[in-house]
Amino acid sequence: MKKDISGHIISKLDLQDIDKILANELSGSELNTVLLDVFNRRVQQETPSSLLQKYENNKLVKPAPLEDVLDYKENELRTYKLIAGRGFKPVELSPVAQLGTSSVMATVDQKKVLTALRNTEVQADPTNAIALHYASLKKKGELDNKIHNYSNISRVIRTQVFDNPNFTPHFIVLALISCGRDTGSFTFEKEELLKHLTTSYEICKSFGVEKIYYEIIPCKGYDKQSTLITESVSYVQQKNSNLKIVIVEPQHDNNYYHGFRIKQQIMIGSNTIEIADGGLLDWTQQLLNNKKERMMTFGLGIQILYQLTN
Repeated sequence: MKKDISGHIISKLDLQDIDKILANELSGSELNTVLLDVFNRRVQQETPSSLLQKYENNKLVKPAPLEDVLDYKENELRTYKLIAGRGFKPVELSPVAQLGTSSVMATVDQKKVLTALRNTEVQADPTNAIALHYASLKKKGELDNKIHNYSNISRVIRTQVFDNPNFTPHFIVLALISCGRDTGSFTFEKEELLKHLTTSYEICKSFGVEKIYYEIIPCKGYDKQSTLITESVSYVQQKNSNLKIVIVEPQHDNNYYHGFRIKQQIMIGSNTIEIADGGLLDWTQQLLNNKKERMMTFGLGIQILYQLTN
């Protein structure tokens, strides 16, 4: 739909091939120079009155619906200390990411990301940014072949339209990321799944949630009987009997996760709420061109968790 609208505008202004010229024939710095000048001229046409009117109509720029920011931040810091104690090193990311961070490695449409100037995009998913961070350090020889665990809590923004009126364009997400080399026998998958589930379980418990369970969803050619799935789940349940895990039907059409997907469900009253999503990814394999690389991520909606329990 949006592509057709773009074509209609170009046709209406008699600017045939302008989109191809801007996308393919200008260098990145040339395009940036042109767009900076364009937006500078547009801003010069604005007045305080028009600025306020546009602000009121722009859902992307409104403050977060947090009633007690100080209380939330205290809970966020407490949670950061909890996950750091579990071995996940906090990383404070830039508010912007390299252009393409969300769409080149994964299957996210760039139109769902708030693309910016100077070859950047507004941070939409900290797991993508940390994958780049890890791969860059690994490429430069600054990391050994051990497992490296990272964490991040930050506000991200998505531009897609949500059907649920309670979903806001920007929100705070807690991310757990594990990266490292495969050592055989699904050791990475089993040990990191245990870390991610145990840590996210403790997070939800710390917010007063009592009923918690996990769904393991086979993806990319795996099924409920695959050794990867059965051995990983068995290992976790042997190590932590508090974790309730259900293996559900495969998602054969899922092109995002590789091996299995993880969903964390919590019960608040009579409502079951999906509070977290994660799984195995091939992003570091792509970035480092090495099939031995492994990556597991887990994203938990900590802002929603806070609002549900306060």
